[in-house]
Amino acid sequence: MEYGIQLGAEYILRPIFYFLDLLMSIILGILQGFIGNWGMKTIEFYYENSLWINSILLLYALVLSIAWRNYQAVKRYLLLSITSQLESKVKSWSKAEISKNLKITQFPWESARKQIKVPLLAKSGSLLPIFASEAAIEKMFPKDVLIKIIRETNKK
Repeated sequence: MEYGIQLGAEYILRPIFYFLDLLMSIILGILQGFIGNWGMKTIEFYYENSLWINSILLLYALVLSIAWRNYQAVKRYLLLSITSQLESKVKSWSKAEISKNLKITQFPWESARKQIKVPLLAKSGSLLPIFASEAAIEKMFPKDVLIKIIRETNKK
């Protein structure tokens, strides 16, 4: 009885597999017509090395995601630190008042750098992470950007 069921399944599946094989041949022919021999060699190279290529892309995505999170952590730390220094001095949180008081504010660049474990930073949407040094953090957060961030978070 089992043998008959297997034989029946084989008769049903054989034409389906034949059709799929024929369909793939047609699709490959159309694809080769569009991309040519060089494109087909590129596809073959990708199929042969897809594990390594995908692993590299996954590692890059992971590093980039960590760099984006680090940027947000540094931004949050700088915002909290600077805001706590300005709270007693600033009343209206206007741009002029904040910029005047920022001149006498201590910027915690080194301690902001110590907030992250992996020393990479990238702004949201950026595709190239940079090494997180004090100078890089200072360059990523100039005073006009800090003023804008502080005003947005402290609007009352």
